[in-house]
Amino acid sequence: MFIAAAALVPGASAASAWRAFRRDARRHRSPNAGWPEAAMAGALGLRLAGPRSYRGVVVDDHWMGNGRAEATAEDIDRALTLYRVASVGALAVLTAFGLLVASVGG
Repeated sequence: MFIAAAALVPGASAASAWRAFRRDARRHRSPNAGWPEAAMAGALGLRLAGPRSYRGVVVDDHWMGNGRAEATAEDIDRALTLYRVASVGALAVLTAFGLLVASVGG
């Protein structure tokens, strides 16, 4: 849903979201988190995940996306907008599906 939302959000790129999604998602340590994280990174022109430290323990993960590694306040605003648009889109799809099922079921 982030890829579709990126087509509607100013400053986001659906094409870059698609490329990062296809290239990077499978390399994420989580079988579920990589898909939206890679799409978000690509849409925003950022690199997310990657090597980092948690309480002194280095986690050497792959990067999602190939943009800047440092997010700005504007990037966070765009990420929140992208998240909201994707959430409304998902709700619209689920509502349409529910209405379709209800109409077929009687």
